[in-house]
Amino acid sequence: MVTMNNKSTSAVPLKNNRMASLQWYYHRLMVMDPVEVVGRVREKLRARTEARDAGALDGARVSAEPLPAPWLPPVGSAPSMLKDQLARDAKKLLAGTWSLYGWREIQVALPPIWHKDHAGGVEVPCQERHLNHRSLPPGADARTIWEINRWAEMVRLAMHGRENGDLTAIGMAQSWLLDWVEKNPMGRGINWTSALEGGLRLMNFCWFDALVRDGADAPARKDAQIMAAQRRLVDAIIPTHTWWVKRYASFGSSANNHRLGELTGLLLAVTRWPEMECFVGSAVELWKEIAHCVMAQFGNDGGNHEQALHYHLFAFEMALHASRAMKVNDGPVMERLSLAAEFFSRMEHPGGEPWDYGDSDDAQIVPLPSHRAHAAGEWRAWLSDESSGDGVALNHWLGNAGSLRVTANHPSEAGWWFAKDAGMAVGQLDGWKVRLDASPLGFGKMAAHGHGDALHLSLWDGEQALVIDPGTGGYFGARELRAELAAWEAHNGPQPVDSFKTPRRMGAFLLTQHHARPGLVKEKAQSDAMKASLDHEGHRFTRTVRLGDGGGHSEIHVHDEEQGGGGFRVRWYFTPECYVAVKTMPMTSSMGEVGLRRGAHTWRMQVRGESLQIELKRARASRSYGRVEDCVVLEVRCTGSLETVFARADA
Repeated sequence: MVTMNNKSTSAVPLKNNRMASLQWYYHRLMVMDPVEVVGRVREKLRARTEARDAGALDGARVSAEPLPAPWLPPVGSAPSMLKDQLARDAKKLLAGTWSLYGWREIQVALPPIWHKDHAGGVEVPCQERHLNHRSLPPGADARTIWEINRWAEMVRLAMHGRENGDLTAIGMAQSWLLDWVEKNPMGRGINWTSALEGGLRLMNFCWFDALVRDGADAPARKDAQIMAAQRRLVDAIIPTHTWWVKRYASFGSSANNHRLGELTGLLLAVTRWPEMECFVGSAVELWKEIAHCVMAQFGNDGGNHEQALHYHLFAFEMALHASRAMKVNDGPVMERLSLAAEFFSRMEHPGGEPWDYGDSDDAQIVPLPSHRAHAAGEWRAWLSDESSGDGVALNHWLGNAGSLRVTANHPSEAGWWFAKDAGMAVGQLDGWKVRLDASPLGFGKMAAHGHGDALHLSLWDGEQALVIDPGTGGYFGARELRAELAAWEAHNGPQPVDSFKTPRRMGAFLLTQHHARPGLVKEKAQSDAMKASLDHEGHRFTRTVRLGDGGGHSEIHVHDEEQGGGGFRVRWYFTPECYVAVKTMPMTSSMGEVGLRRGAHTWRMQVRGESLQIELKRARASRSYGRVEDCVVLEVRCTGSLETVFARADA
């Protein structure tokens, strides 16, 4: 049976009322241990006395000459292609043409309105103390506002100014930062509601200051006005940010990538201005905490426990900046980061269509890549030790990957690579790439960035994505979309016909009633197959994926089974560029064939199962934060087991 349903599949809207708020607070409390509860009470009390306690900052000054940053290349040494790209980026920034998330161009006033969601066109209160960033006016999203408040644009101008000798660009960036300081007094407004945001600003400002001042031949050192403005900026930014970030640093169940970012920002600041130890402690103490975070967040096989590939890279970059500031080149932390580099390089698709698993908000920290939209691919190239091409920018700013270099990473490499602790596997054969997810829900009791993606499969042929994980869409400003794309129904792992009921989403970053850890094994009888399993809500589902040979041409075989013999469904999300056509076989209802087309390329998809039903639907997908597209979903229902084969139609 084949039907067509043009309605978009969406989750039940999240309630936005007092009862929902009370439920969130209750479940948030349930994931805290007694120590954290006490800490939260103290945090609230600290917030009430912030204005009084900030007296510690009175008269705080920073040394005129900071310690030199250990990470900058010689002035003007960038390859010509990078210099040209920096010049193009600077021209756009100085014209007020900025970019959100690497894909959406916006026009901003100069200096920008720092409390405005430039995608939704909504401004939020700028002088309110302890604003609730989770509940902003309709049309405003905290993450979108924060995007231009991380100061990456100013760092980009400083990169251009240093490499191309453009002092006007550096002076303009300084004027924007001075305006930011004036319009964002400490503790007031949206930009002082997250310690992570403060940590990210510290990281970028440390880079900005080094780009402006480090090196006897730095162009800005010859300009007394720029140097004086830079000293004013340091005095206005460094004491307040270090004091405030340390005061409100994440802890307990919130100590995920946020804490790592906060600690890294503090570390970069204190290694450059050691007098900040009076607020944050020594660099050695901070490094010990960072090392603990790295070992806790990255597993023994390199996988990040957030179970979100974007946040894997996000946390990796933070740890990399910290290790470089401390000049650490070996030891347990670097060994773990080396495993993390290998994991990322295996899991990330090398083409321009990554469709990452788990949450993604397309965040960048320091704007090191040549092109923001292709940042993940450039990091992957750098880890593969590419000193030219996609790896050129990172190689310039960071040098070679050194001990982090990934060697076994060629796209033609056939067979399976898997990380059992992380629950992730990647198979490659003749241009095909399969990513199989058998991961736990997420990190800690909140599983903040986890999705209902156990047993999900993503599929590429060459650079083109076919079967996708539909992304994230948004956070607080797009609650329904966020819940929809993270749900079981948006992933193709086998599941009951009426879906699983748990985990339950109690907030944008709070999941309760987690599923058990799925299983992942390499089939002994078939060396070209991986088997994943999930026991949940009285069901046991298995998915076996085999890299097969279909009479001289390669195929991907997927065998799904409900061990009790009951009915189940699989929902295949296809990339928005993919045209999907279904035809039934004339003699039987246990077999169906689907045609897939992207441009000039075609594939066939065969499905076999008892009591087979096939239905085409429309749904939403989001390849980048804030970007929503329609896509086709193929829902297949059957009883007992289901066999699905993907093959090239012209093979």
